[in-house]
Amino acid sequence: MAKVVLASLKTKNFADDDIDEAVERAIDRLDFDFGGDIQDVVIKPNLCYYWNYSTGETTDPRVVSAVIDYVRDKLGNDANIAVAEADASAMKTKYSFRVLGYDKLCQAKKVKLENLSEGNVVDVKVNVSGKGIVLPINRILLNADLTINVPKLKTHNFVGFTCSLKNMFGAISKPRKYSYHNMISHVIVGVNKIVRSDIIVVDGIVCRGTHPKKLGAIIAGDDSLATDSISAKIAGFNPKKIQHLVMAEREKMGHMNNIELIEDFVELKEVKKNFPSRNYSIHKFSWKMQLGMLRMYARLTGDIIPPILWESSA
Repeated sequence: MAKVVLASLKTKNFADDDIDEAVERAIDRLDFDFGGDIQDVVIKPNLCYYWNYSTGETTDPRVVSAVIDYVRDKLGNDANIAVAEADASAMKTKYSFRVLGYDKLCQAKKVKLENLSEGNVVDVKVNVSGKGIVLPINRILLNADLTINVPKLKTHNFVGFTCSLKNMFGAISKPRKYSYHNMISHVIVGVNKIVRSDIIVVDGIVCRGTHPKKLGAIIAGDDSLATDSISAKIAGFNPKKIQHLVMAEREKMGHMNNIELIEDFVELKEVKKNFPSRNYSIHKFSWKMQLGMLRMYARLTGDIIPPILWESSA
């Protein structure tokens, strides 16, 4: 049985100490076994662009800071901890680390910052629903003894909902990931088959749906699919209608139903009520209309439209 913990910050000002305490409470209740020989730890936040965490788009560095402190407490100072992210279609990781405060955080905590698009990258073949896919993956991920996935709780224009499984899509070393959009569910599941998340800590302090909103939630899990299923319900989605979640269940990547939900100082229905949910079908129709108008504009004027928009409209 998978375990998911839904915890709430105890105060409304979201102070650093409050975030530290909520993260510690949430991971503690997972009863994760930190025994054995764990030396190399990789923490993967969601830094999809240069937006500050207050927009609800990127992982709050204070959550990552709390995770680092927790790991150090469990494994000692000899553990090799790295915060890692890959370049994206419209983002250079080296700049996002600086703009979003991760360089200062990692200097202060004495942990490494790793760009997964650089260094020792290898092609890994994986089979998803009978389709063979080759993905470039950094050996930092492949060699990790413990992988901690720290995604953001938010909606997404292209796949509807994004959390831990989609966050690992961002770990693929190839920067121009829009080339995967015609088979994005297969690729999301594929990268998660290659790189399994041992612990998931979802930043739901500020979420993003129709707009950013202070939610004050931390969600921890030991199963990416289970964590995403609970998170999707919070965001107003039926998990069984999200393609990459359904595909992950078919591939036996985790649990969608056999989940022990632990509500810590807050109830699921309360958090769900506070999430700024939107009608995804209407939003998707509107998004396609906007992209269609851009395509028509490009044809009539000869102007250049970013490739990611062409792919998104497919």
